[in-house]
Parts: sequence; structure tokens; C-alpha cells
Amino acid sequence: MKVSIPLKDIMIAPGKRFDPAEYTEQDVIIRIKKLYGVIVEVMDIVVDGGMAHIEFRDATPEKHKEAMEKFRKGIEEAQKDQPAKALNLFKEVLAVIPENFDTRRNMAKAYLELNNIGKAKKIFQEVLQLNPADHGAAVSLGNIYARNENNLDVAAFYYDLCLQHHPDDAMLTCNYAALMLVERRISEGGSTIQAAIKGGNMPNSYYGLALLYRMAGEDDASKSVLETMFVRIPQQTLPREYAGIYAEAKNLYSKLSKEKKH
Repeated sequence: MKVSIPLKDIMIAPGKRFDPAEYTEQDVIIRIKKLYGVIVEVMDIVVDGGMAHIEFRDATPEKHKEAMEKFRKGIEEAQKDQPAKALNLFKEVLAVIPENFDTRRNMAKAYLELNNIGKAKKIFQEVLQLNPADHGAAVSLGNIYARNENNLDVAAFYYDLCLQHHPDDAMLTCNYAALMLVERRISEGGSTIQAAIKGGNMPNSYYGLALLYRMAGEDDASKSVLETMFVRIPQQTLPREYAGIYAEAKNLYSKLSKEKKH
């Protein structure tokens, strides 16, 4: 397998891109090998024209088939809420095909389930080093830095990175908008949430926009957004996972209505 990565997309630290301008091609290769750790034992690197071309030495067809069977079993264990068993299977897969993005990403998710945030971050970052456009890894890192570490600048970096490759992702857009609201970037947050609403009907987007109007002192606009949400997205049409956000939206609407009367 061969992957080609723009040098400017290689990250040397969370939220920090590699700047190849001051280095020779050999320096770039040395730095890339340092970034990728033990995985360099099964890959060859060539730097040319602002790109790093990384070629992985293929496993035999038999070993590849066995590894992918273990990957499928790992997914099954993860779906059965057995992250430790899934993790062990994913490790066996990567011992044979270390360049497999899906396995590495699912390994990071297993670490998250086991509450090992440090390991999860490291492996999500490895995924992005191999594939800077990986949607799941970028969103997960953004969420970790926003929710677990309250590092909003780094969270914004990963959300923005993902939006560059997936501009129509409504859930991601909503997450990014929520981050902007926390930072009181009201104008940017409003534009981003409007994009999320266009991208898909989710109560999170409407509730976020209503909160934004509330923060800006535009209570009538906030109430109007919630009324639109109630019409467009009846609660009974939503999965249970949205019950909490819908209840919060109703509480905000009730508060706005009471304040309007006084």
C-alpha cells in the first residue's frame, strides 16, 4: 500500500503542522520516521515535490486475510461493549497491517471506552499522520480536547481540519459552533450553526442557534428558532439519544415565554 501526504499536512504535535521550508529532504525523512515510531520498520519514505510518499511492505495474502478476520471480530467485540477484547484483536491486526486506518481508529475508540484518554489521543493522531483527511480521527480529537481537556484552541484546530475535508458534516459543524459559543465568538458561531442547519435537521443545531440569540440578547429570535425546530423536528421522530437536548430546548422556550410575559 502506498499513501502520499502533503508535507504541510504532517503534524508534529497536537494542533501544530510540520513546516518543511527549513529542512533538506533527508531531514524531512528523519523527522517523519521519528513521528511514526515503530511503524517505520515496515515502510519506505520518499520526499518529492512537497509530498511525502510512504509505501508499506505488504503482508502475504494469507496473513492479510487472517488479520482482516481478526478486525471483523474486534468490531463485533466492540459492538458487544467488550473494548478490552476488541483492543487485543486490533493490536494483532496492526502487527500485520500497521497502515490500516480503520483498525487504528477503532483501537483509539476502544481506548476511549476504557477511559484511557492519553492512548486514544496518541492513536487518533497516528491516524491523521497517515491520513490527514480522516474524518473520525479529527472529530474525535476535537471532542477530546474540547470536552476532556478544555483546550479550545487545539479542539478548534481539529474541527477546522475536518471541515476542510468534510464541509457538509452537520454534526461536526454543530460541535464547532458550540465551541465558538463557549469562546463567545458569537458572529462566527451563528454562521457555523446556520450551515449546520442547512446540512441536516438536528435539534443540536437549532438549540445552539437559539442559545446564541439568547446570549446576544435577541430573545424573540431565540424563541422563533425553537418554534421552527418544534415544527420541523417533532420529538417523536427522533432517536432517544436526542431526548436530553430536546428537553433543554423546551426548558429554554418555557423560560423565554415566561420572561416575555413580565
